[in-house]
Amino acid sequence: YYNCSMEEHEISYNEINFYARMIARRVEDTESITHVVGLARGGLVPATVVSYALDKPLLTYGISSYEGSKKTENFHINQSLNLNEVKEKNNNLHILVVDDICDTGDTIKYFTKKLLLAGIRNTTACIYTKEKHTELLDHYGLVVPEDKWIVFPWE
Repeated sequence: YYNCSMEEHEISYNEINFYARMIARRVEDTESITHVVGLARGGLVPATVVSYALDKPLLTYGISSYEGSKKTENFHINQSLNLNEVKEKNNNLHILVVDDICDTGDTIKYFTKKLLLAGIRNTTACIYTKEKHTELLDHYGLVVPEDKWIVFPWE
């Protein structure tokens, strides 16, 4: 969650584009991705870049555990995704889950658990991550210190 004592670091669209394309190149070399899922809202811009770079369909899942910059106890699902329907329409379904940052790790854990319960293979990627969450991700662009608050250009 946002802490006033944290140092803010503003990110540019160029940085997002660079790391998203870097992740796409890594994924392209190692995975058999069929779909990209952007976790809305923050993951939509990087997921769109990755989706274009991989030439794979983009799906969205709207989830939030923040109200503004304040972390809440519960997730609010703004846009659901019918995983069974996606699975029925696609053999060998393998989803690349993309988000902007893995700050607490809660969102990635929540969504990948849903995929696991649905029997869907997945790979995870975030543009930025805190060091303590690198093990939750298969791919990431940059590790940021715990005391940095990342400010994205769309915020």
